[in-house]
Amino acid sequence: MENRFVDLKHGSVDSLPFESDTFDKAMAINSMQIWWDAVAGLRQMRRVLKSWRHGRTRLYPYSGQPSEGLTEKIMAARFTQAHVVEKDKDICALALKP
Repeated sequence: MENRFVDLKHGSVDSLPFESDTFDKAMAINSMQIWWDAVAGLRQMRRVLKSWRHGRTRLYPYSGQPSEGLTEKIMAARFTQAHVVEKDKDICALALKP
């Protein structure tokens, strides 16, 4: 049986404490609405993703984050295939790092 550990890091989305091209997936949940600069934070998420991997942000109804303009912010961070899915007041934005 393989041992698996979680290694938690403290940092800011403005400067994620990880090497570039490290992760297969990156996800933010109910946090974009408090980032100083959402596009800069999304660029950091993109930076730490390996190529052709997915970035995702999930927003719940009580988060206060509107879905309007979300796709444009994701595209401004140089993700591709960005789209927003809304279901039962939940919002999930998906995109791909080319």
